Amino acid sequence: MKDVLVTGATGYVGRELVRQLLEMGKAVTGLGRTRPKGDLPFIQADLTDAEALEKALDGSSFDCIMHLASLPGDTGDPLQMVELNVNGLHNLLECARRAEVKRFVQASSISAYEWYPGTKFNPPDYMPVDEDHPCRPKDIYSTTKRMQEELALTYYHQYDVPTTVLRLTAVIGPHGQGGGRGWREFAVQLAEGVKVQIPHFSTEELCHYVDYRDVARMHIAAGEHPGAVGEIFNCCGASPTRGSEFVEIIKAIVPDIEVECGFPWSMAQGEEISFDMSKAKNLIDFEPAYTVADSIQSIKDWVDAGGLMEGDAASDGTYSAGVEQSER
Repeated sequence: MKDVLVTGATGYVGRELVRQLLEMGKAVTGLGRTRPKGDLPFIQADLTDAEALEKALDGSSFDCIMHLASLPGDTGDPLQMVELNVNGLHNLLECARRAEVKRFVQASSISAYEWYPGTKFNPPDYMPVDEDHPCRPKDIYSTTKRMQEELALTYYHQYDVPTTVLRLTAVIGPHGQGGGRGWREFAVQLAEGVKVQIPHFSTEELCHYVDYRDVARMHIAAGEHPGAVGEIFNCCGASPTRGSEFVEIIKAIVPDIEVECGFPWSMAQGEEISFDMSKAKNLIDFEPAYTVADSIQSIKDWVDAGGLMEGDAASDGTYSAGVEQSER
């Protein structure tokens, strides 16, 4: 994997993926609707416009396409959800098929199973949830993510496009835009140092997170390891976190701050959920490297370095994958 096309390259996870790829010496090109600032090679195109996308990519050659561009939550417009999340993916897969790319990595979500904060929580059949757990999406966002998975794997089985799907759980990291916008408010509260809300409805609730750096690392592993082709993998941290543990982590970093439950969303909605990462270890030798403590520290470090002053300047307005949330 030398030449990589990243959709959602300036999004919540995409910017970290680009950073890691460049650090590895890869040639990276971004793709999105609006050309961002900076010197990253960039192809301006709308994924929902098949003809324009084909024209924009004509003459380009990539070893790998990493598709992170997606609506990060339910917009309330089912047609828009299908147009971008499903039809946009189809258009990109068609380009990948014609170009005979060596790998296509699709960023999906654990919402494909059925768990999305905007819908009533249904306890899993068993825990930790592995990739064989039944998928029962009941809202338009979760349904489009599941449709993405089936579509990507169909292009593998029928058209030999070497696809891999990653099911992201709640992603923690700095910047807080797109799918991570809730973490920006969290960062603001950390900066104020008075009171901070955590994404748990109770201290007993068990949730499972993943660090934004591990998400980028796993995309790269999936893009390079032959064992990833034609597979779906959970993408989460090494272990789940209980609300009481989350409180202790924050108190260790900002001792005098008041911590309370009451974030606008919660993955398990007061109950318990956890995921199994053994398939990734067994098939592609991938293990998460960062803890929730590392993730919260990264947000605090970003705040201390003046990150909140960046505003939204780093984003190009493209859709981006990341933590799933909805306003209640």
